[in-house]
Amino acid sequence: MEVIRCARCGAFYTNGGNVCSNCIEKDNYELSKFKNFMEDNIGNNIQSLSQVSLQTGISEKVLNNFLDYDGFQDYKKLLK
Repeated sequence: MEVIRCARCGAFYTNGGNVCSNCIEKDNYELSKFKNFMEDNIGNNIQSLSQVSLQTGISEKVLNNFLDYDGFQDYKKLLK
């Protein structure tokens, strides 16, 4: 059994995934918010994570974690 550290709160857990069971709901909500924001603003010259953070209310730390998730590498290329 592999012990994993939660990317959000730092707690240790064993159930797989990127975050612990206590953080999964918030992670899913902010992930959806980030994805919708990026899809709605692709042509609007978004240049930095700090800009996305200010407009979405999602911390830069969490946004950096999202960019490492499968399927989000294209967003990483758009942001400097």
